[in-house]
Amino acid sequence: MSADKKESDNTNNIKKINKKGIILTSILVVGIIGASFIVWFLPSENLQNREMSNMTISFLDPNDTLTSVSSQFLLLQNEVQNQINGAKVNDVNQTYIKDIIDVSINQNNELMQTLLNGHPNQSLMPKYVELMNNLTAYSLYLLDVKNITLNSLNISHDLRNLGNIEVMP
Repeated sequence: MSADKKESDNTNNIKKINKKGIILTSILVVGIIGASFIVWFLPSENLQNREMSNMTISFLDPNDTLTSVSSQFLLLQNEVQNQINGAKVNDVNQTYIKDIIDVSINQNNELMQTLLNGHPNQSLMPKYVELMNNLTAYSLYLLDVKNITLNSLNISHDLRNLGNIEVMP
């Protein structure tokens, strides 16, 4: 009888442990799910909606800033020109071109911001000014492309008439 009683007690203990485990797991699951929904209750007025990502890069050496911004600017120009050339040949969606131009404008603005934070010395100042002028002119070009595509009935045709901007040397 004592063996049967021990076996019965072990079975009862296992059932109690299983019930405790299920209750504990349920509480944890409810807590995790509840915590994930807290995000919905946070006030959104304190969050700023910024169009620019402020991904500017700071360099200790102003020459590094100039070199980096110049190379990134060249890449940006080439990529945008490739996209525009593709749109000249193929019929493209207006939203597609608008999105490309919007992203390119933001990237160009970030390059300008990085250049502004470069703190050049007197010897680099003329190169900084020249690059800033090129970035500004490119911003105007991108805005022209954006305006053309927003008001266009035939984007490919209008982009063919736009021509190419000279890529900075």
